[in-house]
Amino acid sequence: MATLASTLLSRFEIVIYFAVYIVYIVIGLYKIYALRDRVLNSSQFRFAEGWQLLQRGNEVRLRDDSNDELENFADFIGTFWPYYLLHALVSGVSRWKWPRLLRHGYVAVSALALGLNLHWTSLAMFSALIVSYYLTAQRRSKRLTWLLSGFWIVAINIAKNSQWWLDQVGYAEYVMLIVTLSWSLLRGCSYSLKSEENASFAEYLGYAMYFPCLTYGPFISYERFVQQPEDRGCNSLQQWKRFLVALLRVGFWWLMMQWALHYFYIHYMARDVSVVAMMDSVFWQHAAGYFMGQFFFVYYVVTYGLGIAFAEHDGIAAPRRPRCIGRIHFYSDMWKYFDEGLYEFLFKHIYAELCGKQSSICAKFCATALTFAFVFIWHGCYTYVLIWSVLNFLCLAAEKIYRALVSMPAYEQWSLQLFGSAGAQRLHALLATQLFIPAAFSNVYFIGGKEIGDFLMRGAYMSGLGNYLALCFCSYCFFQCSELLLSRSRISNKDKIKST
Repeated sequence: MATLASTLLSRFEIVIYFAVYIVYIVIGLYKIYALRDRVLNSSQFRFAEGWQLLQRGNEVRLRDDSNDELENFADFIGTFWPYYLLHALVSGVSRWKWPRLLRHGYVAVSALALGLNLHWTSLAMFSALIVSYYLTAQRRSKRLTWLLSGFWIVAINIAKNSQWWLDQVGYAEYVMLIVTLSWSLLRGCSYSLKSEENASFAEYLGYAMYFPCLTYGPFISYERFVQQPEDRGCNSLQQWKRFLVALLRVGFWWLMMQWALHYFYIHYMARDVSVVAMMDSVFWQHAAGYFMGQFFFVYYVVTYGLGIAFAEHDGIAAPRRPRCIGRIHFYSDMWKYFDEGLYEFLFKHIYAELCGKQSSICAKFCATALTFAFVFIWHGCYTYVLIWSVLNFLCLAAEKIYRALVSMPAYEQWSLQLFGSAGAQRLHALLATQLFIPAAFSNVYFIGGKEIGDFLMRGAYMSGLGNYLALCFCSYCFFQCSELLLSRSRISNKDKIKST
């Protein structure tokens, strides 16, 4: 259908779709900007003082620092940035002089960073998790691996709710360790399920303690990690240039996001429904949900981009960077291309273990449900995560039904005869838009929580027929734009492959 979208639709029609998309985004962003002063006057939250560069006279420009994840990441970088530099230095020297000691270098940097900054209780939990998965891997038992994973999920949730431990280590370390243990659980599971008999303990530790991806990801499977060549010889100047460009890209998006938070208080809107309700109408409240998703995307461009930059520089087959949500119109693509590493883990180790290509529809639905049950438990057993997981499952199940419908010969023949090729493409897009709307709003539950998710979902479906038709029209235009961009991207990739 992607190819059809770019070849069947007229240029005028395509211009209309992109015009609606751009106008809605621009006006929506302006309306969010216009709320800034009202937020400052009505909110009890104490916003942080902004950059001196942006101050005007006696006016103090404040920055939206209400997103805990973003602020925790900034604190983490403020503490651990020397170890990123040390990792690059140790990795570069090891590859140049002592390639066989490369894994040992990874372990040394990570051990130094953790040993000098973490409380002994945190070190004990982290060490116990790492060692337990290595010992389990020696048994070559999938059942034992999953039992151990269940144990550690319970242990992490107990630690998460322990006020005693929080008082011992402080909030910053508490958050860091919970996140690190959660990622380490997946790494340990990946190693235990896929490691070979001759895999050394040093190689395992190099994988499990790879510092650039240790806390803020992305998840890199053990199969990807061992693809890295051990003998790379001297580091080329081109390789270091690519590394520097990748780091500059991350820094650019970080600065852009920090600059934007002086003017758009979108993170605070995600935690205070009353601010979203200040917008002119329900129709424009949808724009708040869209930009919550975009700021969420930029956050992962920064955090995942940093880990990917180091991994690619070290010759590791890292997953691709998150795809912009503005270019995702089927929810299955959100899972495949937003967090590719996590998707690979869920697909290989859970979904594919429970069903295959020849399995029945019922078996595939059950496998999908169990996959999202793991997603819910791993992210933390919160109500908003449960709602998000259930909506994810329902949207993916509905998408499977939709794809089965539009691929039926009888349906294809009927739609082509009745509407023609271009009309059939529009009909497909209109039907898929009905899946796109709830899928898009489901993400708000994960980003902002249950209250804001319920508010925007009610606005979408319980604010009258006129509002829903307007939402459908804009979403239809968004869908077509994303389809067209995807079509151009596929054609471009095919041309690159042919040229090589």
